[in-house]
Amino acid sequence: MEEICLGIGSLESWLKSRRKVQAISMVREHSKVTMMAIEQLQRCISFAIQGERDELIKAFNILQQKEREADVLRRRIIDELVKGDLPATEREDLMRLAREIDWVIDWAHETGRILVEFNLQKMPEEIRGIAQEMVGVIGKCASKLDDCIEKLTNKSFPEALKAADEVEAFEEEVDRLYQRARGMINSLDDGRVPVGTAILLAQFMDALENTADRCEHTCDEVRVIVVTMLR
Repeated sequence: MEEICLGIGSLESWLKSRRKVQAISMVREHSKVTMMAIEQLQRCISFAIQGERDELIKAFNILQQKEREADVLRRRIIDELVKGDLPATEREDLMRLAREIDWVIDWAHETGRILVEFNLQKMPEEIRGIAQEMVGVIGKCASKLDDCIEKLTNKSFPEALKAADEVEAFEEEVDRLYQRARGMINSLDDGRVPVGTAILLAQFMDALENTADRCEHTCDEVRVIVVTMLR
């Protein structure tokens, strides 16, 4: 009987560990899908500036597909975590991390949805330029976030924290560009840009800035997890 009890205890421990490893592996995959979505957003903006509407729609459709994949992964991560017997704090931290990653791709998707509703090519040159600058920095921000998540899942905690600091620096750069963009939108000539288009343009810039913000928020959650694990 004692051997049976020990066997059951070992099995429970193995299942617990296996579920945690599986959940962490899916978090890593979730981050990769998000990075691919950001790459598609960059393509969307590039095609929009060039006036290549068909290519813009193709890239946006891929972005939508990645957003759906991310939603499925988030649900799978949560399902895997609730099945296990992990400590409540550890389980909740990983769930919040998955949700924060999902917010990044949600805002990238929202940016794309707004973009297809107006003609970015017809915007003044300075508007097109600032949009391209912002998404370029967002690409770096998302790439460094992906690196941060990888370091976390590999238990390279000091490197994860360093990457989180770099994400924050990129997010601050996006904030500075966003402030410039708001000034440009405010000074648009009503005769050149209809009010409805100006509203969509402002929402587009807001969504870009929120995408970077969510990268930073995700890194804040990484910091929480690192501190918890090092206690």
